[in-house]
Amino acid sequence: MRLRIRLTREGEEFIARLRPYHADVLHRALTCLRAGQHGVTALAVQVGAGPEAVDALAARLAGDHPGSFELRLSAAEVHLLHSALTAVPLMFLDGEDRLFSEERFHKETGSFREHFDSLARSLVEEVSEA
Repeated sequence: MRLRIRLTREGEEFIARLRPYHADVLHRALTCLRAGQHGVTALAVQVGAGPEAVDALAARLAGDHPGSFELRLSAAEVHLLHSALTAVPLMFLDGEDRLFSEERFHKETGSFREHFDSLARSLVEEVSEA
């Protein structure tokens, strides 16, 4: 499975080439954050955007994608996606020592943390190269 999101620059925006699995992981990251019980201000601190922006981007990623597709993103939206991918694992810290729970993460997201990390890293690398 390819865990790299390809980005090309077009003016001030980026064109993301997404596979269905990418879209699903990104959608789950955004919806997990929105389901969190931390409030609007905490969401803004986590991803640099309010609930309306998060919901709008989640809606663009939602659905059953039969194949790869392109999605036009602003730099702010790429930042929001990167932030969501890196913030969600912090929602799954358990126990007295607040250690990461891979099992709970996988159960809630349907994915592995390594996949979230790889996609987040690919966004940064692609923006750097674009």
